[in-house]
Amino acid sequence: MRDIKKIVLYSVGLLGGSFGAAVKQAGFKGSVIGISSEKGISGAVAVGAIDSGVGYDEAQSVLHDADLLIICSPIQGIISALKRISGFDLPEGLLISDVGSTMAEINAVAEEVLPSHVSFIGGHPMAGSEKSGPEASDPFLFQNAVYVLSESKHTHRGDSESFGHFLTTMLHCRVINLDPITHDMTVAAISHVPHIVAVAMVNTAAQVEQEVPGTLKLAAGGFKSVTRIASSPYGMWHDIFLTNKKATTEVLQKFIDELLLMKERLQCDGLQSAFDSAATTRRELPANSKGFMGALHEIVVTAEDRPGFLAKITLLLSEASINIRDIELLKVREGEAGTFMLAFSSQDEAKQAIDLLNTNDFSARSR
Repeated sequence: MRDIKKIVLYSVGLLGGSFGAAVKQAGFKGSVIGISSEKGISGAVAVGAIDSGVGYDEAQSVLHDADLLIICSPIQGIISALKRISGFDLPEGLLISDVGSTMAEINAVAEEVLPSHVSFIGGHPMAGSEKSGPEASDPFLFQNAVYVLSESKHTHRGDSESFGHFLTTMLHCRVINLDPITHDMTVAAISHVPHIVAVAMVNTAAQVEQEVPGTLKLAAGGFKSVTRIASSPYGMWHDIFLTNKKATTEVLQKFIDELLLMKERLQCDGLQSAFDSAATTRRELPANSKGFMGALHEIVVTAEDRPGFLAKITLLLSEASINIRDIELLKVREGEAGTFMLAFSSQDEAKQAIDLLNTNDFSARSR
């Protein structure tokens, strides 16, 4: 197994800071050094995410004896960083990875510019937050999240397994291995195209609003739930679409073809099979895992609109030593209005939670 004593985090924002905070929380005995702006370094040091740091112009000074380099910039920044450090005197066997949301282009650049004596593995931790900056560093950000790794031509023998073990041990994440093309096609289908579709749905409703004023005032749970991700700023998506254009275009065309087929079926009352197929597929989704190491067991609790409601639930379960593994406010009106979803590691814990909550005048049931 690879012996990692010095970790360097290139660009210490939310992900970089959380990576540093996580390994420290896990008891990493080596040093964690940041490469970032002066503000980023001071913020990361202040929250204990790194031991020290240097500016981008001093990057080479901390890389000469590094064991692991994680590039935590946005995608175009990752590509620029790879090109920049390729001209450095990098140590033999240095392991380099990244946190980009796409892989094919990043891996291709790494294979093109990096010297063969360093090892590169593409990385995509499927975790994040609406917050940003090292001040928002969260040592538990990656806990139970899926962390995708992708070998490159520059991946040295045994490094993928060794790095995966390190991540699992230090971040408590779930590591899976995918080739870059498969990864990019997969995220195009489950993330990138859905964002485009959500934006299109909102813009379509806005067009109808112009023709039928008051339309958007009627938008309730179903519409808001389906289009929630349309609120994401384009700035965070620009690099993703730019570097995953091929896969996103292919999946988007499949969606367009499906819409056209449903349009035809709508004219002849033939949508039954489409609805049945979608319902079957939807039921097969791992909805109760939510990226956790194993399946979770969910319950729903009817929520009253009054201060302290959630606090009373969590306190009650905490005092009974029942650990909540996941929690979500269900905002969809149709069917489950005004409810919280709570998830537990075992069916037994879920049943205990239901019994305890119902005994204390809450309304809880299995989901």
